[in-house]
Amino acid sequence: MNRRSAATSGGAEIQKNVTGFLKDNAAMIALLIIVLLLIALFAPQFFSVQNITNVARQASTTGIIAIGMTFVIITGGIDLSVGGVLAATGIVFSILTKFGYELWAAVLCALLLGAIVGIVNGFGAIFFGIQPFIMTLATSSVTGGLALLLCDGIPVEFTTVTSPVIDFFGNGNVGPVPGPFVLFAALAVLSAVVLRYVPFGRYVYSVGSSFEGARLAGVRTTRIIMVTYIVCSVCAALAGIVTACWLYVGHPVAGSTAALDSIAAIVIGGTSLSGGKGSVIGTVVGVLLMTAVANLLNLTGVPTYIQQIVKGVIIILAILLSTKGLKGRIKEAWRGL
Repeated sequence: MNRRSAATSGGAEIQKNVTGFLKDNAAMIALLIIVLLLIALFAPQFFSVQNITNVARQASTTGIIAIGMTFVIITGGIDLSVGGVLAATGIVFSILTKFGYELWAAVLCALLLGAIVGIVNGFGAIFFGIQPFIMTLATSSVTGGLALLLCDGIPVEFTTVTSPVIDFFGNGNVGPVPGPFVLFAALAVLSAVVLRYVPFGRYVYSVGSSFEGARLAGVRTTRIIMVTYIVCSVCAALAGIVTACWLYVGHPVAGSTAALDSIAAIVIGGTSLSGGKGSVIGTVVGVLLMTAVANLLNLTGVPTYIQQIVKGVIIILAILLSTKGLKGRIKEAWRGL
């Protein structure tokens, strides 16, 4: 194949990928355009450098969790324990940091706790056949209780501790880009590469598309599912560390909305809750979209309880717009009344 043919083939492949992405994520793109128009109309101050920096910082924690959750949901599972993991690991990191342990040891212990929860989730779902929804709901209760137990319900402050790492992941910047967002972006790029170009990523999609088919094809389905739960919990632990660094406080209820926020972003990003379909790029856009909506509502003075209603409506609209054969399904349901 000569250079001209190779270039033509490469251009056609890129065009095909772009067209496929636009087609698969039409609902997300439509919502993003609507939100940007609303922002330009009602809150033009949103586009100030300071506010965009704040939005990026706020998006980072949810985004880190959502990246890990994307792996689990693509396999057809779900993880509701991420909020409890965020709180518990944040408390562990804060306690060890406050009492003078080396920073690397505090980070390692927090990540190890996250990995253990992931193993427990995967073990319960795979070996005992417990529905992931129930299994991770139970571990969410356990980790949430553990967070309260470790600190006796009192937030753990470590404001007297100084460290360039804590400063960077808490309130540091790379130019105008917040430190936590740098971590979020790095994880997003790494995860996108893994899902698209590494065999493990292909196995994740195959397990979500057809568990039995993947098993018969020789995929080690147990190992794949176990790893996805570990990845998800470790990402939640990272988010717990970042949150603690940001606030200089480990709070036992810091992750109360983490599961809902991350799942909402993933669904809006086009990942199917039934498994087999999704992308990290979609998740990233979903996270940014949800954060932008929350920021818009804050800038316009909308009460918190109204914001919860708007968030729920956006999730429902995203699901409806991305559902294929919706019209036929409605007709079929109408006939069954």
